[in-house]
Amino acid sequence: MPALDSRPWYFLHIPKTAGTSFRVLLENNFHLRQICPPYEFYTLARYSDEQLRQFRLFRGHMGYSLVNYVPVKPRVMVMLRDPMERVVSHFEYIRRDPAHPKYAVIHERNMDLRDFLLDPELGIEVINAQVRPLAHLADRRTLKELLAGRVDQADFARAWRGRLEDVLPPDDELLDVALQRLEKMAFVGITEQLQRSMVVATTLLHGCSPPPVQALNINPGRTRLAQLPSETRDLLREVTALDARLYEKGKALLDSAWEKVSARSDAEARQACEQEVDASGKVHVDFSLPLCGAGWHQRELIPGKGVLRWTGPGNESYIRVALSPGRSYRLKIAIADWVSEAVLHSLKLYLGDARLPLELVAENGSLYAISHVDASLLQSGTDVRRLYLRLAETLSQSSEATTGINHCHSRKVGVAVYSFDFVPQAQ
Repeated sequence: MPALDSRPWYFLHIPKTAGTSFRVLLENNFHLRQICPPYEFYTLARYSDEQLRQFRLFRGHMGYSLVNYVPVKPRVMVMLRDPMERVVSHFEYIRRDPAHPKYAVIHERNMDLRDFLLDPELGIEVINAQVRPLAHLADRRTLKELLAGRVDQADFARAWRGRLEDVLPPDDELLDVALQRLEKMAFVGITEQLQRSMVVATTLLHGCSPPPVQALNINPGRTRLAQLPSETRDLLREVTALDARLYEKGKALLDSAWEKVSARSDAEARQACEQEVDASGKVHVDFSLPLCGAGWHQRELIPGKGVLRWTGPGNESYIRVALSPGRSYRLKIAIADWVSEAVLHSLKLYLGDARLPLELVAENGSLYAISHVDASLLQSGTDVRRLYLRLAETLSQSSEATTGINHCHSRKVGVAVYSFDFVPQAQ
């Protein structure tokens, strides 16, 4: 048998390609400690080679430079998007986000998309912006030199731009380098085929089959290409010509990968569940572990308290859990936060189709949902079950609505959970 590939994974995140949704899917398949925290290249300088060797997943806006920098070459994953659509999305993201460094400039100058593309300093951010990060040439020594003495990511970016002749190939070679690398990548996904892309990716990772896509970081009111003046569309086509060829190759690679993906069996899905079981048989599930379930937002680390996930954006969330047949359990769910009292008190628990009793109990300043799983519910041949949390509704989160954890997100949530403990009861 061939040796298992033990190399880490790297999601090369190109902005505005559904990367936030895809990143959350990837992170769900890894323990929190296996994920390298930096998302921008500058912060990698804080980690020694020995520390970098311990991570199983890298992800971020670091282009191919991360591959050239880390001590173990990772397996690369990337998402590509229709180039013209991506540029429109990126420009409108800048225009609506006051925190973006170019926000003030485009508003002060009252720039539209065509003005932005024609500006020699601003337009470079979106011109063939999918080819360029795949073509990074800087080797480890050059990257170390660029990192030396830098104070932040912006400072590193300025140093990068000052040495473009060292870190990028000539314009007439950009596409060739990017295509060669694309063909060698472990995974190429397509934004317009996001669900298919996620199925292929999770098959590669041997994770749980993905639930229907939760669209994150999406602007539903963005301008459509057909709404743009014809001269703007012509300019868009011109400045994304290389990206268009990369995108067509990416679609072909995804089609080929999809043909090789077979349906996951229920047995494979059972093997994907991760939980901790102690000597007494107590089953512990928390969100530092890879997620086997659906209906949850991305995990969040709350210093001094733990890792939580919010339910949402839908009204139903679940985890898969393996329990011993014929045994009763006391279930204790640590509740971290809730979007409103009404939503909290609408919470109902189900194990498969069976509704479980539920009591909300305050202990030592914390809130728990307490339930009982009777042995009669665990008599069938399979010991892997879905534990559902169902709410009457989810609401847009705001700092005023929550009970103390302010995440400053505009998203639909219900309750936030730290962990689940299934404690076996005496027979």
